[in-house]
Amino acid sequence: MATKKDTKTTASAKDNTKTKKKPAAAPKKKVTSQKKTPTRGVAKTKTTAVKKITEKEIPDIDPAAKERGDIPMSLIGHLDEFRSRFLVSLVTIVVITLVSFFFSDQLLYIINKPYLATGLKLNVFNLIDGFLLRLKSAFIAGILLGFPIIIYELWKYIVPAIERKDRMFSRVTILIAVVLFYLGVTLTYFALPLAIKALLSFTPPEMTNTINASQYLNFVLIFCLAIGAVFELPIVILILTRIGIVTPSFLISKRKYAIVLIWILAAIITPTVDPLTQSLVAVPLMILYEISIAISKMVVLKKKKKELKAG
Repeated sequence: MATKKDTKTTASAKDNTKTKKKPAAAPKKKVTSQKKTPTRGVAKTKTTAVKKITEKEIPDIDPAAKERGDIPMSLIGHLDEFRSRFLVSLVTIVVITLVSFFFSDQLLYIINKPYLATGLKLNVFNLIDGFLLRLKSAFIAGILLGFPIIIYELWKYIVPAIERKDRMFSRVTILIAVVLFYLGVTLTYFALPLAIKALLSFTPPEMTNTINASQYLNFVLIFCLAIGAVFELPIVILILTRIGIVTPSFLISKRKYAIVLIWILAAIITPTVDPLTQSLVAVPLMILYEISIAISKMVVLKKKKKELKAG
């Protein structure tokens, strides 16, 4: 009997040990499962929250607007885009300037040709002036040749703010502005020989002209840029007419005053009192003023047609 009891007790002891071992292993499994499930739940709640926030903050964007690049941006996004556009323009000017530096002899000959036609030569007074002259001529070429790319980058930056119906008008306006700028620079270059001869004629006979080459280069650059900017008059009139500030009747009534102002402006821009040189600047400006009146009339007629269609 004792042996049976002993076997029973040993069996019960074994059962107790088994039952004791089972609860010890169970908490470990529960703990591990509890650690995994909260992280999954938190991740799901975070992703759903992010989706809700993005859906609320970012409106639905038209696919066509995405193709055009008309995606709304924050202030930081606008500044980042402006920085990238500015860097592209700057790199373009730098690259063209470096390439043009190897052709500086030809560039200096083209720039100095109006002065060399007088039979005189320009003078260099410092050791470094020779290098600076080549660098300036290359920089002028960089600005003139890179001007269309600068305008293009500016256009790409402001185009999302322009309504779609007005974009064709803006493209044509910018294209005409670039053409008029180059036209003004070209006309100025061909007017330079007359201006230089007229200026040299004021030198007394007992004196000799020793013109600084660096100053002459600055004079040519400023003169060309000034005339190129003045040739943008039709574009300014066009924009003012479209806005509604200027009308064709106003331009026609002020034609006399405009002619007087054009001749005064020509006298200020041209460094000579020679009537021929002033005429080379004033006459094209008078023609541009008449073109501006015609453009203003066209804009007003288009506005009236649109109003009739809308009515």
